[in-house]
Amino acid sequence: MTETFLLGATTLYEEYTMHYTAHREYFKELRENVTALITKKRLFSCMNTTKWLELQTAIHTLPFPPANIVRHVIDAENHPESVNAMAILEEKIPSWFGCWSNYYCEGLPPLFNIEWMKVRPQLGKFRGALIKPEIIDETNEFRAILERLNIPYEEKGNIFTIYGYKAP
Repeated sequence: MTETFLLGATTLYEEYTMHYTAHREYFKELRENVTALITKKRLFSCMNTTKWLELQTAIHTLPFPPANIVRHVIDAENHPESVNAMAILEEKIPSWFGCWSNYYCEGLPPLFNIEWMKVRPQLGKFRGALIKPEIIDETNEFRAILERLNIPYEEKGNIFTIYGYKAP
Protein backbone atom coordinates (compact mmCIF):
# COMPACT_ATOMS: atom_id res chain seq x y z
CA MET A 1 0.00 0.00 0.00
CA THR A 2 2.85 2.42 0.75
CA GLU A 3 4.28 2.13 -2.78
CA THR A 4 0.83 2.67 -4.31
CA PHE A 5 0.22 5.63 -2.03
CA LEU A 6 3.57 7.22 -2.92
CA LEU A 7 2.96 6.67 -6.63
CA GLY A 8 -0.51 8.25 -6.33
CA ALA A 9 0.79 11.22 -4.34
CA THR A 10 3.67 11.75 -6.79
CA THR A 11 1.35 11.60 -9.80
CA LEU A 12 -1.06 14.04 -8.17
CA TYR A 13 1.84 16.38 -7.32
CA GLU A 14 3.09 16.32 -10.93
CA GLU A 15 -0.41 17.00 -12.25
CA TYR A 16 -0.95 19.85 -9.77
CA THR A 17 2.43 21.40 -10.65
CA MET A 18 1.72 21.15 -14.39
CA HIS A 19 -1.60 23.02 -14.06
CA TYR A 20 -0.08 25.52 -11.64
CA THR A 21 2.75 26.28 -14.07
CA ALA A 22 0.32 26.62 -17.00
CA HIS A 23 -1.54 29.37 -15.15
CA ARG A 24 1.46 31.02 -13.54
CA GLU A 25 0.30 34.64 -13.97
CA TYR A 26 -3.10 34.04 -12.38
CA PHE A 27 -1.51 32.23 -9.44
CA LYS A 28 1.13 34.90 -8.98
CA GLU A 29 -1.55 37.53 -8.39
CA LEU A 30 -3.67 35.21 -6.23
CA ARG A 31 -0.66 34.20 -4.12
CA GLU A 32 0.23 37.86 -3.58
CA ASN A 33 -3.33 38.54 -2.36
CA VAL A 34 -3.28 35.45 -0.11
CA THR A 35 0.13 36.40 1.31
CA ALA A 36 -1.08 39.93 2.05
CA LEU A 37 -4.15 38.59 3.87
CA ILE A 38 -2.10 36.04 5.82
CA THR A 39 0.13 38.88 7.01
CA LYS A 40 -2.84 41.16 7.77
CA LYS A 41 -4.68 38.43 9.72
CA ARG A 42 -1.40 37.37 11.40
CA LEU A 43 -1.86 33.72 10.42
CA PHE A 44 0.79 31.01 10.45
CA SER A 45 1.01 28.06 8.08
CA CYS A 46 -0.06 24.60 9.27
CA MET A 47 -0.08 22.74 5.94
CA ASN A 48 1.75 22.79 2.64
CA THR A 49 0.97 21.57 -0.87
CA THR A 50 2.61 18.19 -0.27
CA LYS A 51 0.52 17.54 2.86
CA TRP A 52 -2.72 18.51 1.10
CA LEU A 53 -1.91 16.25 -1.85
CA GLU A 54 -1.01 13.35 0.47
CA LEU A 55 -4.37 13.79 2.18
CA GLN A 56 -6.20 13.87 -1.15
CA THR A 57 -4.45 10.65 -2.18
CA ALA A 58 -5.23 8.92 1.13
CA ILE A 59 -8.94 9.82 0.88
CA HIS A 60 -9.20 7.36 -2.02
CA THR A 61 -8.58 4.50 0.44
CA LEU A 62 -11.89 5.25 2.20
CA PRO A 63 -15.21 3.72 1.08
CA PHE A 64 -16.53 7.22 0.23
CA PRO A 65 -15.04 10.72 0.05
CA PRO A 66 -16.26 12.48 3.22
CA ALA A 67 -18.26 15.71 3.04
CA ASN A 68 -16.19 18.83 3.53
CA ILE A 69 -16.42 22.59 3.63
CA VAL A 70 -13.50 24.79 2.71
CA ARG A 71 -12.87 28.37 3.71
CA HIS A 72 -10.55 30.28 1.40
CA VAL A 73 -8.08 32.77 2.82
CA ILE A 74 -9.59 35.39 0.49
CA ASP A 75 -13.19 34.79 1.70
CA ALA A 76 -14.89 37.50 3.73
CA GLU A 77 -14.89 36.86 7.49
CA ASN A 78 -18.49 35.57 7.68
CA HIS A 79 -18.91 34.37 4.11
CA PRO A 80 -22.61 33.35 3.87
CA GLU A 81 -21.93 30.14 1.94
CA SER A 82 -19.44 28.94 4.57
CA VAL A 83 -21.77 29.84 7.44
CA ASN A 84 -24.77 28.07 5.84
CA ALA A 85 -22.73 25.01 4.87
CA MET A 86 -21.29 24.75 8.40
CA ALA A 87 -24.77 24.83 9.92
CA ILE A 88 -25.87 21.98 7.63
CA LEU A 89 -22.72 19.96 8.36
CA GLU A 90 -23.18 20.36 12.12
CA GLU A 91 -26.95 19.73 12.11
CA LYS A 92 -27.12 16.34 10.51
CA ILE A 93 -25.05 13.57 9.02
CA PRO A 94 -24.40 14.43 5.36
CA SER A 95 -26.06 12.47 2.60
CA TRP A 96 -23.57 13.70 -0.01
CA PHE A 97 -19.97 12.98 -0.92
CA GLY A 98 -17.26 15.57 -0.47
CA CYS A 99 -15.29 16.95 -3.40
CA TRP A 100 -11.59 16.17 -2.96
CA SER A 101 -10.34 16.94 -6.47
CA ASN A 102 -8.21 19.97 -7.28
CA TYR A 103 -9.21 23.35 -8.70
CA TYR A 104 -8.59 22.29 -12.31
CA CYS A 105 -11.31 19.65 -11.87
CA GLU A 106 -13.62 22.21 -10.21
CA GLY A 107 -12.80 20.87 -6.76
CA LEU A 108 -10.74 22.38 -3.97
CA PRO A 109 -9.28 25.85 -4.45
CA PRO A 110 -5.56 26.26 -5.08
CA LEU A 111 -4.13 24.61 -1.98
CA PHE A 112 -2.22 27.68 -0.75
CA ASN A 113 -5.62 29.45 -0.53
CA ILE A 114 -7.21 27.04 1.99
CA GLU A 115 -7.55 28.69 5.39
CA TRP A 116 -9.35 25.67 6.85
CA MET A 117 -11.30 22.61 5.86
CA LYS A 118 -14.04 21.03 7.98
CA VAL A 119 -14.68 17.35 7.32
CA ARG A 120 -17.45 15.08 8.59
CA PRO A 121 -16.48 11.50 7.71
CA GLN A 122 -19.98 10.09 8.05
CA LEU A 123 -22.59 9.36 5.39
CA GLY A 124 -26.35 8.98 5.78
CA LYS A 125 -27.47 6.46 3.19
CA PHE A 126 -31.16 6.76 2.24
CA ARG A 127 -33.16 3.53 2.69
CA GLY A 128 -36.74 4.72 2.30
CA ALA A 129 -39.17 7.38 3.47
CA LEU A 130 -40.21 5.47 6.61
CA ILE A 131 -36.83 4.03 7.53
CA LYS A 132 -33.99 5.95 9.18
CA PRO A 133 -30.92 6.30 6.96
CA GLU A 134 -28.09 3.84 7.32
CA ILE A 135 -25.09 5.62 8.87
CA ILE A 136 -21.69 4.78 7.43
CA ASP A 137 -19.06 6.11 9.84
CA GLU A 138 -15.43 6.57 8.74
CA THR A 139 -14.44 8.67 11.75
CA ASN A 140 -11.79 6.26 13.03
CA GLU A 141 -10.38 5.60 9.56
CA PHE A 142 -10.21 9.32 8.77
CA ARG A 143 -8.50 10.07 12.10
CA ALA A 144 -5.99 7.27 11.38
CA ILE A 145 -5.16 8.87 8.00
CA LEU A 146 -4.57 12.27 9.62
CA GLU A 147 -2.35 10.74 12.29
CA ARG A 148 -0.41 8.56 9.82
CA LEU A 149 0.30 11.61 7.64
CA ASN A 150 1.11 13.81 10.67
CA ILE A 151 -1.56 16.30 9.71
CA PRO A 152 -2.56 18.56 12.60
CA TYR A 153 -6.30 18.64 13.25
CA GLU A 154 -8.96 19.49 15.78
CA GLU A 155 -11.94 17.21 16.33
CA LYS A 156 -15.30 18.19 17.74
CA GLY A 157 -18.50 16.18 17.42
CA ASN A 158 -17.33 14.03 14.47
CA ILE A 159 -16.21 17.14 12.58
CA PHE A 160 -12.50 17.49 11.90
CA THR A 161 -10.92 20.87 11.25
CA ILE A 162 -7.72 20.89 9.26
CA TYR A 163 -6.07 24.28 9.12
CA GLY A 164 -4.07 25.50 6.16
CA TYR A 165 -3.41 28.64 8.20
CA LYS A 166 -4.29 29.51 11.75
CA ALA A 167 -4.15 32.52 14.07
CA PRO A 168 -1.84 32.19 17.09
